Amino acid sequence: MTERGLSMRDPGPAALSRLVANMQRGDSHLIVERFGADEPEGDWYAQVRLQENGVYQLEYRDGVPAEHYRTLTVSLPKVVNALVGWSQGRTAWRAEFDWSNVGAEFVGHVERVESRVRGGGSAAGGR
Repeated sequence: MTERGLSMRDPGPAALSRLVANMQRGDSHLIVERFGADEPEGDWYAQVRLQENGVYQLEYRDGVPAEHYRTLTVSLPKVVNALVGWSQGRTAWRAEFDWSNVGAEFVGHVERVESRVRGGGSAAGGR
């Protein structure tokens, strides 16, 4: 899914390549999700954002907030290869990058929201 809400079913390498190549600097992003009965429970996705400075922020999440990783690159081909590899369930593409586990950013947010909900407080609010 893109920032404009464009959604495709089973995009292949050519479609993913076009989508990444057409990203605009700033708030442009692309999220690739896998769905199906054979997928384990949780949130499984890869996403990319093209920052104002032309750097791609690439992330993937393996089911739970604690398994959320981020890297930066200026290489469009490497981003496309990562999204294609991820969408096909492969993992070799991960070796092309230096990853940071950013799961703590999301684990803490989930715990704060759950605490507010249990305590009767508002779960609304920004992160």
